[in-house]
Amino acid sequence: MLVLALIFVCVVVYYIRFRHMRKHLYQISEILPGVGELPLIGHTHWFIGGPEKLLKNIQELAELVDSSGGTSKVWIGPSLYFVTLNPDDVQKILENCLEKDGSYKFLQQWLGDGLFVAPVDLWKVHRRVLLPIFHNKILEDFVPVFGQQASILVKRLEEQVGKPDFDIFKYITSCMLDIVFETAMGEKMDVQHNPDTPYLRARSCVMSIINMRLFKAWLQPDALFKLTPYAKIQQENIDYTHKFTDEVVMKKKEQCGSQDQQKEGKKDLLELLLHREIKFTNEQLREHIDSITIAGNDTTALVIAYALLLLGSHEEAQDIVVDELNSIFGESDRAPTKEDINKMHYLERVIKETMRLYTVVPIIGRRTQKDIKLTNFTLPAGVGCAVAPFVMHRSKRLWGPTANCFDPDRFLPENSVDRHPCAFIPFSFGSRNCIGRHFGMMVMKSVLATILRAYKIRSKAINRLKIEILLFPVPGHMVSIEKRNK
Repeated sequence: MLVLALIFVCVVVYYIRFRHMRKHLYQISEILPGVGELPLIGHTHWFIGGPEKLLKNIQELAELVDSSGGTSKVWIGPSLYFVTLNPDDVQKILENCLEKDGSYKFLQQWLGDGLFVAPVDLWKVHRRVLLPIFHNKILEDFVPVFGQQASILVKRLEEQVGKPDFDIFKYITSCMLDIVFETAMGEKMDVQHNPDTPYLRARSCVMSIINMRLFKAWLQPDALFKLTPYAKIQQENIDYTHKFTDEVVMKKKEQCGSQDQQKEGKKDLLELLLHREIKFTNEQLREHIDSITIAGNDTTALVIAYALLLLGSHEEAQDIVVDELNSIFGESDRAPTKEDINKMHYLERVIKETMRLYTVVPIIGRRTQKDIKLTNFTLPAGVGCAVAPFVMHRSKRLWGPTANCFDPDRFLPENSVDRHPCAFIPFSFGSRNCIGRHFGMMVMKSVLATILRAYKIRSKAINRLKIEILLFPVPGHMVSIEKRNK
């Protein structure tokens, strides 16, 4: 009995101390508007369930926020977030709050201080050094790689011609991995012919566990997570991916060191990093390369797959894309050049409309570092902010009554001129936006153009979605294909 009493006293003392340390958060919470919360548990009940149920809950909660003025506080376990669907406030947050939210810590064990998750002071230094590497002039050197790998993809897809629906994402993500590995590290991995490797299995495992932690409040505290078998599994797989990239970095450094002078012509991103004014450590090189390959692969592959789903269920739009490609390539089967890519205006609008309807990174998390004056009140330092592009991109308040309809011509210049810059943010916004956005657009155009010149795509409308860090359809990106008549 005495032991139970002591435990009870300890729990009470800890709780009182915990509340006292977080007094400022509760004070902030009092002044913020809120909807959908319950006593004691806040909004945690909205974030319980499988990936599909979870996304539906987030959408329902967002609708409540939208109907109550577009701003709300959200408590997920012990974490307080400010949520806004107001483009003016979103712009102020993304321009002024450059520190990633604490939820990104689950990625930090894997990506370290790579550009995607680096603390803001380190990010400022490294972003300035890395930015020239992603200049269009340099990225254009990789266009032949895009075409080569897309041609392999087209050959692999031949096995599905005339067959029932299949998940095309599996083919596209293998193609993108080959593109990303070759451009980032100079490694010809040939994933398209060998899709099941230990490295890829390790990556997939780590992503699955991180997704679990992001959306299961009881797995978020490190102390509780370490008590589960997932902690050991995650660490073993992280170690495996690190070992792979470390070996690539060491090999590249040896190759560069053995050359009498810097190699002329096309260089992969790792080579370019090795010749920057900052001498990155091996660990920093691995963190940046891992960030580029992990952040740049699935996001781009998902947009390509969603675009094919949309074109497969909108035959008229697919015909317009093919007519545009025929005007560029004629009867030729050649790979796209940078000049060809620049002429794909309607295809670019299709890609943008795809990213609007299916924003593959549905939520952006930031943390205030200073007081931020928003439309209706001032948000103090130390508060998490959640921006939900997936919700904003489908808001009828921002996009009109046809917000849920596929219409690439929304992105005609004359239809975009008065649009708020933060009404459409698939690559985020501000100085901490996606550094690889131009790379991604070039890849997406090149791969889509190559597929659509070879095959006619058929698909059904997407009715079910789920969230697993990124946005996925249920049961997958299911399409059927047939060869085009030349």
